[in-house]
Amino acid sequence: MKKAITIFVIVAVTCLLTWRFVQSDNHETSMPAVDESQVILAEYKWNDTAYQISLADLNAAIAELPVYRQQNYDNRADKAEYLGELIEERLKILRATDDGFDILPEHVKKLEDYTHQLMVEKLTEAEVDAKIIYTDEDLMAHYQANLSEFVEEAKVRAICITLEEEDLAYETLDAIKAGKDLVEMAKELSEAGKLGSGPGTNQDDPGNTYLFSKGASARWSEFIDAVFEMEIGELTDAVFETEVNDTIFYLIFRKEEHQPERQQEFEEVKDDIKRTVEREKKRARINEWVTEISEKGKLKTYPENIPEPPQPEEVETEASQESDE
Repeated sequence: MKKAITIFVIVAVTCLLTWRFVQSDNHETSMPAVDESQVILAEYKWNDTAYQISLADLNAAIAELPVYRQQNYDNRADKAEYLGELIEERLKILRATDDGFDILPEHVKKLEDYTHQLMVEKLTEAEVDAKIIYTDEDLMAHYQANLSEFVEEAKVRAICITLEEEDLAYETLDAIKAGKDLVEMAKELSEAGKLGSGPGTNQDDPGNTYLFSKGASARWSEFIDAVFEMEIGELTDAVFETEVNDTIFYLIFRKEEHQPERQQEFEEVKDDIKRTVEREKKRARINEWVTEISEKGKLKTYPENIPEPPQPEEVETEASQESDE
């Protein structure tokens, strides 16, 4: 036979019982560590060549998996299951090699392209990433030179009741003016399912808009502008009507809080600055590096030799000539 295969998969109970992990299922820390490369889990032959899979091989294969998958193989039964998958994969590779799939031109080209990609990545790490140096002084200098970029916008917060029924809105306002607490009214309307979809309609905290800036929502700009113009503690003296996406909403709100615009401290934005400075320095280093290798390669370019694409009328002319022939 062209292919002779014998497999001895040692995943029986007797083998599993010989696995002696320092962090075993019973957490016995007194057990001595073993050489995992000597714990053989599978043996097989393919075309008279013998192969083995050790415990070290299995653990190494699992370690190469994404973290979320590694978590699926944290006990003996799961590891034994993955051993079967690993054996199956290796046997398929051997069979594919026998059939010559390892030397197909398209496969070789893909392998070459991937190898080149890895080579460039490693070279970039050495020539760019490893040569990026900056200090806290550099970060502070960037901060000082770009203070306007680190300004936190002014924000406001309100208690707002948003309704879609006009009559209910006026009844609600009358009740509030008569002494009904705005927050309690928002809760009652929320529990009754009468609040519309808009500011202050969070079911977990009815009425509370939380802090928002001037540019929080273009659709609710009329409401936002009105809140910013109010004084803290001021309540709308009439039902506030606004149209959003062809729907009229009726709002009653009180301004609760106003946080003025402020300059953010360096420590607040240090991480953002670090990413920006690192990105800028990488870009500069890449440009410098490209210049270096271009000079070393005595690069010459001839962009004028790139032909102009044919104009639409020329394409039409050629097509008509071909049809005539």
